[in-house]
Amino acid sequence: MFTIASRAIGAVEPFCYLPGDEGLVPGAAAALTGGKLTAATATTRPTHILIGPARPDGLYPAMPVLPTTVFETKANATVADTLVGSAVTLNEAGDGVTATTASGVFRILATDGQDGGGTVRGCFI
Repeated sequence: MFTIASRAIGAVEPFCYLPGDEGLVPGAAAALTGGKLTAATATTRPTHILIGPARPDGLYPAMPVLPTTVFETKANATVADTLVGSAVTLNEAGDGVTATTASGVFRILATDGQDGGGTVRGCFI
């Protein structure tokens, strides 16, 4: 799950309601393509983070991904201190990251370095 760790700008980003594929989950990364949200893939920079479940009308509350927002999430593999500054890919569920740097979309700014996966902070590039 992606949560906001900090913002470089004091103003809160507005959220919006957008149509999306069925089954998207809060806290996951999504990409707006063809006018609707779809689950972000490992190497696709997300445009939005889902902030709630779909309403009865099928619209999802989502916040835009801005370069000024730092997110915190879990890694499903060890993200060592040596990866700080590198960009890693999203996990299969789109709600966290891996330690894979090929075609990465999430720049690691801090990591706890926990074996097998831990907490990381970063921003989408």
